[in-house]
Amino acid sequence: MNDASPASDGPNDPFAKAAVPDALSLRGLAHPLRLRILDLLQNRGPATGKAVSERLDISSASASYHLRQLLTYGFVEEAPDLGTTRERWWRAPHRGFRLPEELDTEAPELSTAVRLALAARWAQDLGGAVQRWSSQPEGWREAQVMSERRTRLTVDELAALREEIRAVLDRYARDVDEDVPGARVVTTQFAAFPGPGPDDEPPQDRE
Repeated sequence: MNDASPASDGPNDPFAKAAVPDALSLRGLAHPLRLRILDLLQNRGPATGKAVSERLDISSASASYHLRQLLTYGFVEEAPDLGTTRERWWRAPHRGFRLPEELDTEAPELSTAVRLALAARWAQDLGGAVQRWSSQPEGWREAQVMSERRTRLTVDELAALREEIRAVLDRYARDVDEDVPGARVVTTQFAAFPGPGPDDEPPQDRE
């Protein structure tokens, strides 16, 4: 559960317990593997460095290094109540993270790096979902959705679209640990952005 755009701060805000990095701590997220480790700890609970390395299929040295980086920037903490003299346990004190809008001007390179890392992880998740798409049980298979649309909007309309979709997502927000009969954990991904081409620019006023 990560939000790389400005906060909504509604009454049912699912990001109320999210980490909110600043220009310094943002460095801790600007790596695809650290995002995967953070996601693992936030959604699967505390784990040892060995368990992290095994679940993500990375070396113990790599898991240890990136856990220490996440610790340095405040995204994870040690769990001494779970550890022993031989094992260190790690946990995430937050649920998800959101990027304050001002970081796009204060630390544009870092905010871009975090978004690229997040986009890479989303692409990996979506690729896995596509691989499993046709083998999902009846009902779940039909309820899935992949959709891309192009339209022409003003900046105010784009902002309104963002808030309306957020309101829908917030309405369906539940903690993944909540016991709901017949429910499964469902991942939603949403992105909306202006096109990069010259034909996508707004027309210039003519004299």
